[in-house]
Amino acid sequence: MNNNLMKAYETDASRFKGKALDVVLPTTISEVMRVVTSNNRIVPRGAGTGLAGGVVPQNGLDVVLDLSKLIGIRNFDKDRMTVEVEAGVILDDLQSFVGKNGLEFPVNPMSHSVATIGGMVATDALDGRVAKYGKTSHWVKWIEIIDCNGILHRKGATELSDYAGMEGTTGVIVKVCLKLLPKKRRTASLVKADSIEKIVSVVRNLKRDVGVSMIDFLDRRISEGLGLEPVYHLIVEYEDDCGLIKGEDYEKLLELKDKIYSFVVGEGYIRIEDFKVLIDRFDKLMVWFEKNSIPIFGHLSVGILHPCFNHDQESLIPEMMKLVKRLGGRINGEYGIGILKRGFVEINDQKILRNVKKRCDPLNKFNVGKVI
Repeated sequence: MNNNLMKAYETDASRFKGKALDVVLPTTISEVMRVVTSNNRIVPRGAGTGLAGGVVPQNGLDVVLDLSKLIGIRNFDKDRMTVEVEAGVILDDLQSFVGKNGLEFPVNPMSHSVATIGGMVATDALDGRVAKYGKTSHWVKWIEIIDCNGILHRKGATELSDYAGMEGTTGVIVKVCLKLLPKKRRTASLVKADSIEKIVSVVRNLKRDVGVSMIDFLDRRISEGLGLEPVYHLIVEYEDDCGLIKGEDYEKLLELKDKIYSFVVGEGYIRIEDFKVLIDRFDKLMVWFEKNSIPIFGHLSVGILHPCFNHDQESLIPEMMKLVKRLGGRINGEYGIGILKRGFVEINDQKILRNVKKRCDPLNKFNVGKVI
């Protein structure tokens, strides 16, 4: 592979840069097994949309295993609402395939146009509907993985936690059996507020409504950047006809939400973080973010928020992490740990992650230096 192409694999959406020994693009699961058997350090990679450096190779020692060519979709069962997909299948392609039969995969993150199913399982991806549908792992019946000896295994629900959310540190996910749902006809409303106190009050009430599937927050700056009024907004999605925005207008609202990342990055906010906090602590955090002119958005249904830092503000991230912990929150809510958050993982959590890593990858072959 030439140097220019190699460089594309030496970073991800976090823009953290590393160095690869080599890059391979297998087209079959058998080829993946051979690659794992013949190399000592492997970094499994999907679309590279991660924001924590989770697929960045290090020190010129890692072989990047690009799984994007594994795109098989097989054994679709409309009646049982299941489908088997290879790791490189893009979420939008899966939605299009099952959508023709009136079904959908309910987890649909903003990176849906490029996100791969293998990557979604590896990071246990979620979206704004997490309060309603949970994470990707909730919709996985089984996975097939390749271990550090190059052997293929099928893992069911009881073993799923050893791989889902482990960011490729325990094995290479090559195939997934997903559970599906009948496709919903959704509506939405756009709620405006001029104070965080009002936002918190509205969210508390909405969380009691079983018909609500999403409560996404936009601060003033992001709202204005998306062409809305420069006030706080909530995008509230309903699984019934209760929303005021319907049909094509509803689809346009979702498309607008998908533009958040491109807006903040275009404004120079190249480091997007994530954390999870109780809604009752949200107002205290917002005081700090607004004082430091840090834009923020996120999923208020579960308290997962994404502050956006420019280059000059990155030095404030440790202070933010301390504040989140002091308020009883978690430092990672959606993007994973990767390289960039290793230093913030609690000691007890580190021990648990290390034990899983040693049990599943005793040769320490997969994604070395990530998560722990």
